[in-house]
Amino acid sequence: THVMVDHILAGLINITDIAPCKLLLWGMVDREDNLAKYHSLHNSAMGTLRELLTAHRAPALSHGMPFLPLVSFDYNIHATNHTQVFPILDPVTATGMDFGMVVLEILDNWGGKMTCLYRVGIYGERRT
Repeated sequence: THVMVDHILAGLINITDIAPCKLLLWGMVDREDNLAKYHSLHNSAMGTLRELLTAHRAPALSHGMPFLPLVSFDYNIHATNHTQVFPILDPVTATGMDFGMVVLEILDNWGGKMTCLYRVGIYGERRT
């Protein structure tokens, strides 16, 4: 249902340019029931989901497996809270799909030559 990213507060360190900035969370689609939902969602996608499907390719490690963008977000290193939470896109959660594997793609940082990611949490509801 959401992803959490954590980094050291900007005021505690003097190197903020290595913090992640633009991120994209992908979910690998497997099993017949999820594949049917994926194809339906992919064919009818609108808004942000359509834009993500058009603008981004699945992660390089996909090896032909379908991946679905779950959420694209910006981590704000200057925010007062260093733990930031971002909801999975509504059209994705509405399908009830579950994902056994996710990939967090770091698209950009705050200007550094490398990126330091401290903690990531992926949260959802247990499938019954």
